[in-house]
Amino acid sequence: MVANIGFKRSAESATALAFLAWQILGNLSGFLSVLTYTALLRWLPVHIAVSLTMGLGFASVQVFTAWLIFREPIGIWKWIGTALVVLGVTLIARGR
Repeated sequence: MVANIGFKRSAESATALAFLAWQILGNLSGFLSVLTYTALLRWLPVHIAVSLTMGLGFASVQVFTAWLIFREPIGIWKWIGTALVVLGVTLIARGR
């Protein structure tokens, strides 16, 4: 999801430097998500790895985009909410 935001911002960039910076961020985050998914597949079944990747992606984008782009403070309640999302995704994936 961070990759998609990076590519969208890249498409809207007014300068070549901004375009390149957002492209680098988009590609780097996409690459890191693939590495994360691949690492999870080493230890977990596919249905759990996919659920965790999607849940972790959603939670991390919500928290870190709020901090990085919108400069919102990340307080204890946001961290608790993020942990609950990850826990919920894990429980759903394990409960098949």
